[in-house]
Amino acid sequence: MAKEYDAIHNRLFLLQILVLGMLLGIYQFTGASAALANGLASRFGENMWWVSNAVYTLVSVFGFAAFMSPFGFYSSYVLEHHYELSNETVGDWIFDFFKSLLIDLVIATILFSVIYALLRLMPAWWWLAAAAFYILFAVVVSTIAPVIIMPLFHKFEPLAEGELTEAVTKMMTEAGINVVGVFKWGLAERTSTANAAFAGFGKTRRIILGDTLLSGYSQEEILAILAHEVGHYKNKDTFRLMVTSALLALLGFFVAHHCLVWLAAFFGIEHIYDIGAAPIFIFSLFVFSLVSMPVANLHSRRREFAADAYAINRMGSPDALVSAFEKLADQNLSNKEPAAWVEFLLHSHPSMARRIERARQS
Repeated sequence: MAKEYDAIHNRLFLLQILVLGMLLGIYQFTGASAALANGLASRFGENMWWVSNAVYTLVSVFGFAAFMSPFGFYSSYVLEHHYELSNETVGDWIFDFFKSLLIDLVIATILFSVIYALLRLMPAWWWLAAAAFYILFAVVVSTIAPVIIMPLFHKFEPLAEGELTEAVTKMMTEAGINVVGVFKWGLAERTSTANAAFAGFGKTRRIILGDTLLSGYSQEEILAILAHEVGHYKNKDTFRLMVTSALLALLGFFVAHHCLVWLAAFFGIEHIYDIGAAPIFIFSLFVFSLVSMPVANLHSRRREFAADAYAINRMGSPDALVSAFEKLADQNLSNKEPAAWVEFLLHSHPSMARRIERARQS
């Protein structure tokens, strides 16, 4: 069943890529994007270009979300219910969809407003400044996520005092990690899957434990999962991944710059800061992200193995981590042995089979 579930999601991923690429092409080739951009420029005037760009972004993101929403509904509602992984009602899904859309609209408007301002103000070097802003913006979003964004979708409450809380606090103290606290993550209301994580940066960093995890896992298994997360901290993986992301962002925006210069001329667009060429910009970043995904995933998988090794060393035995992996794979319906090429191209984490095998050999 897990292999079937994974295969369906992989096919959906491929289909969504094709559909999104087609929609971007239609938006640009039919002149719809240019017509919207020109109409807004006429409405607001040249001096109010930033307003035109913001409205263009809002209209475009909303339109693309409307076209892509059936895929989201099928993958996150229909399939999840079919495989008995979801507890959501249709109303819950719709409400969450519009909350996600509102967040996407805000984030997209900020990003495109800044990037297109940079395109206008420094057309030769905008890609350098855009990469720096993108990384800074990602850090800000990650920092506020556990206190502003995540509570919009799930309930969070401090984990009650007890043996587990004391053990987790002790582990954090020994690792030299300062956290706001340990919180119970209300997943059961929406899903039967289990999860745990560190969330936030600095003063918002906290440990979140899914209630589905707390109810079905032993204390040792939960501590082993957290020890893995501690491993990421001790191995400075957040910094490593930020550096990787920064380099990929820099290269991606550099590629997008040259695509804009060449293709804007092809479409008769005079200036690369004309937001009517946004589909070209998005498509170039989209293709770059697909091409670079295996590289980013390879780096990520290596860091996951390193964090596993730390957890095993911290726990003194692989038993609890292996047991937790087995449970997580079954509960989350994870394909333990995906095809090698699928794992290489798409997976940011090693397969459960490989993680378990390596853990047992430790």
